[in-house]
Amino acid sequence: MSDIKRKILHDGFQRRRSPRYDKKFQVRLEYEDKVYEVRTIDISSHGVLIPRRLPPPVGTTVKLTLTIRGESSIFEGKVVRHAKCLVNGVQTTGIGIDFSSPEYEEFVKDKIIIT
Repeated sequence: MSDIKRKILHDGFQRRRSPRYDKKFQVRLEYEDKVYEVRTIDISSHGVLIPRRLPPPVGTTVKLTLTIRGESSIFEGKVVRHAKCLVNGVQTTGIGIDFSSPEYEEFVKDKIIIT
């Protein structure tokens, strides 16, 4: 069983466009003239969930640099939700970031999901 548990409530059901994978990748998150180095909680072909104790508001535009197997790509996304998460036994808030670009989807499929 994963050490990460999350509770996401959306009118009694979870809305997902694609499967999520419990993969941990180092990412560089930028918004509001600040930079954070964090690890993903999970990832899908449409977005990521990452921990942020003090999350930006839903609707905030963010820039995320994702490096996998030595290849980096920068994507612009939007915070679409907040979720309560347990990361290594510590409760925190996760932010769901949606990427509406075919480039992100292709990068993730090529580097993560197929492997």
